Amino acid sequence: MATPPVTLPMTSYGCRLGRRELDSLFTVASQGFRPTEIEVSHERHSRVFSAPSLTELIAAVQAAPLPGNPEEWDNVKFTATDPSGRRTVTMHLTPQMVSATVAGTDANLVYGTHTQIRIFLEDKAIGGRDSPVSEPRKQLQKSLTGLVIFGFMLVYGVFWYTPEPGSAPPPLTFLGLIVTGFFGFAVKEWLQDRTSRGCLEPTRNLLVGSLWSRLPMMERLTAIAAVIAALAAVGTLVSAGSDLFKSG
Repeated sequence: MATPPVTLPMTSYGCRLGRRELDSLFTVASQGFRPTEIEVSHERHSRVFSAPSLTELIAAVQAAPLPGNPEEWDNVKFTATDPSGRRTVTMHLTPQMVSATVAGTDANLVYGTHTQIRIFLEDKAIGGRDSPVSEPRKQLQKSLTGLVIFGFMLVYGVFWYTPEPGSAPPPLTFLGLIVTGFFGFAVKEWLQDRTSRGCLEPTRNLLVGSLWSRLPMMERLTAIAAVIAALAAVGTLVSAGSDLFKSG
């Protein structure tokens, strides 16, 4: 009786894949295959480039007389096929997601390879996840909700709230601290979301290190300017509101 084939699909979102990570991923996926059974390909301007290795594929793309920046890629396909049908590995990679399928008649090989690829993609350094929405983005939505609610309370307390004679003024300083805190959390989650977004960079090595060191300079400057502007705005509102209630 013939052994029924096993097919195991997998989708991982937000994977950060530079040259170093792609080399390691393809090494994991190609274990047990001969070099002649492996193909790496890339489609650009309706033309498909293919080669037995990523190094040769990059060289072919860079040498082609096509428009656009040859350093910018939006797709890579990896295929490793055992002619006997025991195992086939197929991976479609884009900046947003990695779709992989391991199939074949050798269940042990199929399950083993599928597990190795999943563990690699879900590693903290790669950042793969089951959901297209990252955890920092989910937390950012919560921080923005709190910022809007308490920001409205602060503005209302400064411009529209009229206390009864003899009653205490609204706690503007406390509200200002809460607004500042929510804004700080929002900026932090925004930066984490920016550094955890998926990318596909076959010709470059990704930046590593702390959250701050992985950010492009423009995004660092944007974050600093936003924090300074927010602190100045909250401080102005609290000061103006306090002076208003003292004079009243």
